[in-house]
Amino acid sequence: MSGDVDPAGMAPAALDASGATRSTRFALLATAIEKGGAMALLLVIARLLGAEGFGRYGAVMSLVALVQVAAECGQEPILVRLVAQRGTRMLDVLVRGALAMRIAFTAAGAALLVAIGYAAFPGIGAAPLLAAALGLVAGSGMALRAVFRAWQRLEWLCVTALAGISAFALMLAVASALGLGTGGALAAWASGQLAASATAVALVARRIPVVPRWRLGVTAELAGAGWALALNAFLLTVTLRVGQLIVLRLEGASAVGYLTAGSRLAEAFALIPESLMLMLLPVLSGYDVGARDAQRRVSMQAVRCLALLALPVIIAISITAPWLLAVLYGPGYAAGAPALQVLAWLALLAASGSVFTNLLIARGYERLLLLLNACGSVLTLALTSIAVPRLGFVGAAIATLASSVLAQALLLVLPSTRVDVAACLRPLARPVVGSVVLALAGMYVGGPRPLVAAAAVVVFGAALVATRSVSVEDWRVFRRVLAGS
Repeated sequence: MSGDVDPAGMAPAALDASGATRSTRFALLATAIEKGGAMALLLVIARLLGAEGFGRYGAVMSLVALVQVAAECGQEPILVRLVAQRGTRMLDVLVRGALAMRIAFTAAGAALLVAIGYAAFPGIGAAPLLAAALGLVAGSGMALRAVFRAWQRLEWLCVTALAGISAFALMLAVASALGLGTGGALAAWASGQLAASATAVALVARRIPVVPRWRLGVTAELAGAGWALALNAFLLTVTLRVGQLIVLRLEGASAVGYLTAGSRLAEAFALIPESLMLMLLPVLSGYDVGARDAQRRVSMQAVRCLALLALPVIIAISITAPWLLAVLYGPGYAAGAPALQVLAWLALLAASGSVFTNLLIARGYERLLLLLNACGSVLTLALTSIAVPRLGFVGAAIATLASSVLAQALLLVLPSTRVDVAACLRPLARPVVGSVVLALAGMYVGGPRPLVAAAAVVVFGAALVATRSVSVEDWRVFRRVLAGS
């Protein structure tokens, strides 16, 4: 009942500077625990299962990702908004209804996952698909992340992330000891989902009753407002994951293992812009009314700084790809180096794309964003279907990169975005060309891969200074923007 809610648990109407800093730190820590822990366990799974078993694991998780974003239906940000706006009023109704909605939608998604997986990819087997389906439903309690965010209790995100990763690791050790293979690894993941959900429920239940109860009005409100967000997320997931499913169908599980090894590493490095985006959207939104020139300058600074952080990483990955995969995943995965060398460039597109996405949102161009993501997904499907039969799993990597480039290129054509995007990308021409030359040259230069990569990165940095592609003033202005001055 709403009368039982502890008002002290509610968020204040606005955060002060120290509160914002504290929240951001906990958000970053939670991301580090969740993403970093998941990446570490992924490396363990790759070594335990070998390329073929890891390929099946990667394919199932790609299918999970596609179903999961559809089942979530953009619920979290909408629930954050409603809880923050309504406070204690109807809070228990919102939370119970949201939880029931998530359970129902994920249960339907789990059934769909098993049906599609078994029909389209019979080689995966029933046990891995069932384990993944159970994990999908077990993660329903993470709908309560929205309550954490609305109450500004982001330290709870850290607690749930730690609980999930710990349970995942423990059960993975058990599955390995019992020799349960791909199904055991997916069951371990499902255990982590259950632990994180149970922890989230326990934390919120200290303040309000958390018992799922179907509320048609709550479901209609959340789904009605969240469908566009869900569609955007689904289309982005298609761009990043569908290649692995097509490769499984046409090339087999081992090829998926090589592609998954490269793609997950590339995605990890492409996370560089995420922490900045927590702060950039409010700045861009604040400048949107009557200060478009300032908004463009901020966007230019953001793209430049993020790109110059990403390019040395891309150079290093391109040169060390075989060595890096062998060290992290095991010697058998070095065959996936060509895919990693292609996908590493997604870090640059993530740098520019994250800024452009936030710029579109700040200007209220959500429909345009949806159109761009739809074009990216269609291009990915078409190019992957053409490239994989000819180039194997490397073709899937090329198709993913090409579709991402073309989707951003559309922004240079559209009148509403052409000027801003061109202004952001023009200063990157020389650094990008230089990094391509260094990456390609470094691949063919003899010597220890880490040393060659380090030398190439030093040359890149010296070239930036010599050509005045970056200056002290660039970084000074950007820091002032982030400080809100």
